[in-house]
Amino acid sequence: MIRLPVGLRLALGFLTTLPVSTISDAEFTNRPNLLGQSFAWYPLVGAILGLLLFALASLLRLSAFSSAVQAGCLLTFWIVLSGGLHLDGLLDSCDALFASVSVARRLVILKDVHMGAFGAIGLFVVLGMKWALLTQLVAQHGPSLWSGLWLAPVWGRWMLVWAAQRYPYARADQATPSLGGAMRQGLDPRHLYLATASTLFIFMLGVLVNPTTVLSLLGPVVGLCAARWAARQLNGGLTGDIYGALCEVTELLALFGLALLGYR
Repeated sequence: MIRLPVGLRLALGFLTTLPVSTISDAEFTNRPNLLGQSFAWYPLVGAILGLLLFALASLLRLSAFSSAVQAGCLLTFWIVLSGGLHLDGLLDSCDALFASVSVARRLVILKDVHMGAFGAIGLFVVLGMKWALLTQLVAQHGPSLWSGLWLAPVWGRWMLVWAAQRYPYARADQATPSLGGAMRQGLDPRHLYLATASTLFIFMLGVLVNPTTVLSLLGPVVGLCAARWAARQLNGGLTGDIYGALCEVTELLALFGLALLGYR
């Protein structure tokens, strides 16, 4: 039986609902920086999710379902695979970042479990646009669908690594760190470099198979701009919820880029 590296197991266990072996308490005690080090594996987790999505898309093509229904099935599977983890961050981030309030109040809103108007609107827009873009890509029956399903999750999870490593944590002064703060323990530039290298390798493979894959770069480009804007709203820092929102935005814009060429 193949035993996965501990960092990959941690990344899969946190980012997906896939069944993976758990990490013992002794491993955490002896290696407290494991969570931060697992960030280096995030893009590979995205590639695994993408391959599973494409496998489902291939099966759905054999069915009599319309493009819209196939896209709905893909989107639902996408959400189930990720456990809706980043959608929760999207809700809280929209409520906090688009409100005309102080930084302190924004941080309070980010911890509030209730959904506000901005969160509902953000969720509707992101899921609606993802479904619409998937519908178009499914209807094209071309390599853009393969590229989108494979690369969008990769770029989204690379953005998680970039945001967590490049920006300070907005609640660093808290006595008890939240999940987002605890996850960053042990994360250093080396893990970002590894994640970036693996992402670029996967991206170049996609470009070799389908040159239009280069249009997926719209995702990380917009994601980087969104991260900078979000940090300005929180005095230079980010939180775990913001990481999730950036992942969702990056995935959406990667799909959007691949859909730009329209039907061929």
